Amino acid sequence: MPYTPIKVETLKQTLNRIENHIYLPVAPLSAIAYVTKEPVSFEERMSGQFLEVRPGEKWGELWDCAWFHFQGQVPREAAGSKVVLVLDVNGELCLVDEEGTPTQGLTNVNSEFDLTLGLPGKRVVQFASSASGEEVIDLWADAGNNDLFGHYRSGTLKEAQIAICSEATRQLYYDYEVLLDLAKHLEDQSARRARILQALYDVHLLLRDMSEENVAQARRILAPELSKQGGDPTLTATAIGHAHIDLAWLWPIRETYRKGARTFATALRMMEQYPDYVFGASQPQLYEWIKQQHPKLYAQVKERIAEGRWEVQGAMWVEPDSNIAGGEALVRQILFGKRFFQREFGLDMKMLWVPDIFGYSASLPQLLRKSGVEYVMTQKLSWNVHNNHPHHTFLWEGLDGSRVLTHLPPEDTYNGPALPRSILKAERDYLDKNVSDHCLVVFGIGDGGGGPGEEHLERLQREQNLQGLIPVKQEPALNFFEKLAMNKEKYKTWKGELYLEKAPRNVNQPSPQ
Repeated sequence: MPYTPIKVETLKQTLNRIENHIYLPVAPLSAIAYVTKEPVSFEERMSGQFLEVRPGEKWGELWDCAWFHFQGQVPREAAGSKVVLVLDVNGELCLVDEEGTPTQGLTNVNSEFDLTLGLPGKRVVQFASSASGEEVIDLWADAGNNDLFGHYRSGTLKEAQIAICSEATRQLYYDYEVLLDLAKHLEDQSARRARILQALYDVHLLLRDMSEENVAQARRILAPELSKQGGDPTLTATAIGHAHIDLAWLWPIRETYRKGARTFATALRMMEQYPDYVFGASQPQLYEWIKQQHPKLYAQVKERIAEGRWEVQGAMWVEPDSNIAGGEALVRQILFGKRFFQREFGLDMKMLWVPDIFGYSASLPQLLRKSGVEYVMTQKLSWNVHNNHPHHTFLWEGLDGSRVLTHLPPEDTYNGPALPRSILKAERDYLDKNVSDHCLVVFGIGDGGGGPGEEHLERLQREQNLQGLIPVKQEPALNFFEKLAMNKEKYKTWKGELYLEKAPRNVNQPSPQ
């Protein structure tokens, strides 16, 4: 009989079913909140209004802060199982150790967030890979009653519980998710797509019963499709984890301090779980705040920088305005930025990392080259409304003829989900793939969303050399630029200002009827 295409929408139902079986709640955690209008230190954590809070009960208003104290005990029946804590205060949460140093950030979002970029709703805390049973849980966390973009999410405690994590089911979820997303974005008539969809459909039929035996069998069905590798690549993607943070935007400056702590702490925890993970963060001002407020956390960051797993990015003190700022202001940005990174980490910065500034003065290439900066990364020109910028990789020439090698990640985002569609879009849309062997993929949730989470890094483990995708390697962005520079004689030159065309052509022109 003729081949009947399998509907992707049918297969999505199974992905949801798998997700719902990853965590099994086994016991509640008690939650006490000490609520204040402004943040207080760990030493003063019990100075706020005392509240006993149960799931569904309100603990504060927008921008309220609270120190939460979670307590509980792992039940006997969880002995031998992987145990996690599931925490959601309908806001942003930062777990701390017994000295008050941030250990992990948990973040929630509102319905306005584009969930196709990933799920920044980080709510799971690893507790024991194999519990003994009856372990005591005593945990403090610093909460902000706002979501990722400063919105209010009811101010209620959503969940606080102990759960058993089925590791096989969790792994199956990412096996299935990566292959499903790959199939959705391959050519409709490709044999690769047909094979993947058939394997997913076989799993779809099998998992009407989510038994342990069926979960194991489902992974065996998908394993051959995940193990297929491509041949010699024409194009390779460098993937770097990132958490772009506007130091001032939709929240008070004091919240930026906390966003930085949550994000840096989460990056460190992810590095413990994923040995291939490379994370990058820019802006010396943010590092300075972490150094002042959380010296123990800062020391951990310095260790990862020395190890090469954490890349400091930037060359400027902050991501600055380069349209209004004069030459001296820009020079000082570079001077103070490079000086900080040299003093703190012994690094001479060669790369300007500005993914989110609104236009680029034609004087910058000259200032950068005179400061020893050779490379520029940005992506904001993808916001142009009238003319698409003609290149992703090019030599940017300033007023005096100075040139810097510039790259715009072809995925057109610095909040990439690291799904197959990210890699496919980078390959499909890369305007300079005819002359360039490399492109950059920047993944993670910014603006205090904690950067990359488990989902990003699990996906990348499966995508390193997955048939249907170009190879993907996690490495520092500086390594990427050094490889990119090997072919720089082939790249086109753009002279003068990099103008972001975001305003309408004629503000007085009436709207079409």
